[in-house]
Amino acid sequence: MNNECNANPFGEIDSIDFAIYLNNKARELNKHVNVTKIQKWLYICYGLYFVVYNTQLLGERPRAWEYGPAFPRVHKKQKKNNDSLDGLLISDISEKKLEKYDDVILSTLKNFGDWTANELVAWTHEKGRAWDKMYNINDARYAPMDNNDIIQDFKGLFTNG
Repeated sequence: MNNECNANPFGEIDSIDFAIYLNNKARELNKHVNVTKIQKWLYICYGLYFVVYNTQLLGERPRAWEYGPAFPRVHKKQKKNNDSLDGLLISDISEKKLEKYDDVILSTLKNFGDWTANELVAWTHEKGRAWDKMYNINDARYAPMDNNDIIQDFKGLFTNG
């Protein structure tokens, strides 16, 4: 993979729709779900998708928040729904269209689904990771994270390269 990502600036799918679908899949697999876990799983799906397909998954980029990468639109939706995505409906697309992302979601939940929220936060905060580079090194707190840094994090995690 070259250093420059071929990011679709709008992403393939709405972050809220994807997060609701991810939440539902996690529930189906009897995973413990909370606000933080959804945010971190969403971030992992985002990074994994970039490595595998070389394009941006979501229309929203993760931001470097205090507790790690976060998607503000999804967070706002979670807060409005009592810190949950349970019971929410996907907006303008069918779940059938979201099924094409099942491989990314299932891989994420297989590898990280049983981690606690604290473990996920600690993992995203590791020195030298994309979040650390944005939040601590660049002191660009709450700014969108750099997609190329995200790709580098996940390239090493899910590939041999």
